[in-house]
Amino acid sequence: MLPLALLLLATGAASRPFNITHLAVPQVVPPGQAEVEIECQYDANFTLLNWFKGPNEFFRYRPGAAPSTRSFPILGVGRVELVACGPTACRLKLGALTEEATGLYRCDIERDVPPYKFETRTAYMEVHGHEHRRPLLEGLAEEYTEDESIQAYCRGAPDAEIRWYINGREVEEMRGSATLKRQSSRLIFQGVPPMVTVQCAEFRYGKLSGSKETKARWKDLAASQKDERAQEQRNNSPAVDVQFCLVFLCLILL
Repeated sequence: MLPLALLLLATGAASRPFNITHLAVPQVVPPGQAEVEIECQYDANFTLLNWFKGPNEFFRYRPGAAPSTRSFPILGVGRVELVACGPTACRLKLGALTEEATGLYRCDIERDVPPYKFETRTAYMEVHGHEHRRPLLEGLAEEYTEDESIQAYCRGAPDAEIRWYINGREVEEMRGSATLKRQSSRLIFQGVPPMVTVQCAEFRYGKLSGSKETKARWKDLAASQKDERAQEQRNNSPAVDVQFCLVFLCLILL
């Protein structure tokens, strides 16, 4: 049987609301503004809070842990600073912004002990007028098929650490390599028509600067071969018709 104190604690956690009450993220960051503050407000007894930009986590807060916060570099945000995280809100300052900071921002709160709970909220931020020198991505082919080798090259600053991203997710095993090498697979091509997005970035002086995104198409060999056979049939059909007509004419004359 549970001790009375634990029973009361569990009952209190179960009865308390578990909500993100407000997500404050600027919709537009105008030219000349290089930093913003974002805030996630909540009424919840959670054990873990995460901030994401797209699929990439850039901040983590775990109350009671030591240390309780941790930040990670992301494209377009040169600096992530903690303003305050506490029982009702977690506020951050994002600095050294570039246009690559444009994207979908998400706050997740989670209770990973009984009773298990999860809540999330998203907001879009668009950053204008913060262009800068970018690394250059070269060598990506226009299309690939199954098991072909995807290769690309990244030209960045000599003292920078190169990082690679496919469909917005970092390929961590390629970190530090100026050359991306990966086997092509239909699984990584998304959308209609199927496309893959590749980007490289340089990590330098604590900042990530990304190249322009480059896309490649999926080449369906079965469909291509079917089209080629159909084209061959179309090309050969006039000759067959002529031969048939000549044979038919000869039979009539005989």
